[in-house]
Amino acid sequence: MARVQLSGLRHQSLFRRLLLVRVVGQLQDGVIQSALAGFILFSPESQNSPAAVVGAFALLLLPYSVIGPFMGVFLDRWRRRQVLLVANLARAVMVIGLIGATLADGNVVIIGVLVLLVLGTNRLILTALAAALPRTVPADLLVPANAVAPVAGTVAAAIGAAASVSLSSAVGATQVTTAALLAVATVGLVVTALLSLRIPISALGPGADAVHETFAEVLAQLRAGARTLYRTKQPWWAVWGVMAHRAAYGIAVLLVIVASKSVLGSGSNTKALGVFALAIAAAGVAAFVGAVVTPPVVRWSSEARWSTAVVAVAAVLVPSMLMLVSTVGFVAAAAVLGFAGQSIKISTDTVVGHTIADGIRGRVFSLFDVGINVALLLGIAAAGFLIPADGTSTVLSLATGVLLAGAALLFHQSGRVYATTPTQRDNRTTLGDA
Repeated sequence: MARVQLSGLRHQSLFRRLLLVRVVGQLQDGVIQSALAGFILFSPESQNSPAAVVGAFALLLLPYSVIGPFMGVFLDRWRRRQVLLVANLARAVMVIGLIGATLADGNVVIIGVLVLLVLGTNRLILTALAAALPRTVPADLLVPANAVAPVAGTVAAAIGAAASVSLSSAVGATQVTTAALLAVATVGLVVTALLSLRIPISALGPGADAVHETFAEVLAQLRAGARTLYRTKQPWWAVWGVMAHRAAYGIAVLLVIVASKSVLGSGSNTKALGVFALAIAAAGVAAFVGAVVTPPVVRWSSEARWSTAVVAVAAVLVPSMLMLVSTVGFVAAAAVLGFAGQSIKISTDTVVGHTIADGIRGRVFSLFDVGINVALLLGIAAAGFLIPADGTSTVLSLATGVLLAGAALLFHQSGRVYATTPTQRDNRTTLGDA
């Protein structure tokens, strides 16, 4: 059955074109984010304190978390194809500015603003891709589409990140290295923008039933999106489950970064970067496995049951792996979290796509995306107050298990809302069809 569904995806021309835009774009994302992370967190000038790491992540995540919901409203007003075109071209220009500021030892405020703009625009693009995906495939192919598209992007980002980290590890996370990597990504962003022109301008929506509000109505419409999510219940509980997982992931990220720099790296940023790179690679490979496994399992069972199972297993395994404070333990924990994270994201994206009407789906996905960022940052920030300087903490390791167990309960609650047999689930009615 899974093979038949994947074969069906190959015949969806809009899906293939959107997938290519995602893959090429996220390849550049991997290069950009890894180059910046290596320079900010693992360069010789970087600080080893947990507070410095928390500050770096706050710089990357918090501002978009504030403005992100407004982007979702605009995604329900603007042609999503045009968003992909213009946003990628705008990112290319911003990255050029970032290259100049990096080479010129620019003011930290200027560099920070440019980083925020580059990453914030990327989140807009990813939200547009998520909101547009249900318009490229029939309803019965949405589960495999939600598996193939994000994981293809994740693999592409992992490849870009691996190439970036390998070069940085070999020659050092210097200004010149960072600038060279960003220059390559700039060209890739222009190519991504040009690839979006292969998609008809109206094909990705929003449709005629979309809500067209003025800027003064933005907050009211965001509240409407939140109310829609709450009233639909099934995606409401699932979204909270994903956020609980991301908070646990945030704690794990801080533990790995600080312990890698203080303990495993023995004071060497290059060794620490190598440990962190292995953990990220393990998470990426496991995410790919999760994407392959999830569609057939979900079709046989349900999104909620599968999500509940994978985070419950993670709740048992991850704390003990983190407490080992070893390369093997960190890599194994990253793999388990990566597998669970990809599995629950595919399942929750599918639930949102099935149950939220197209005209309001953009803002729901945007709120979901912002919730993920906020949860990740809260996990990192909370850990930053408790983590010792060497990055070893039994309390924080156990906290990841508590959060993951909470996520399992939330996914279980999501599954109680709708009938969960495959036949009943395939026949359910979405809000957009009601």
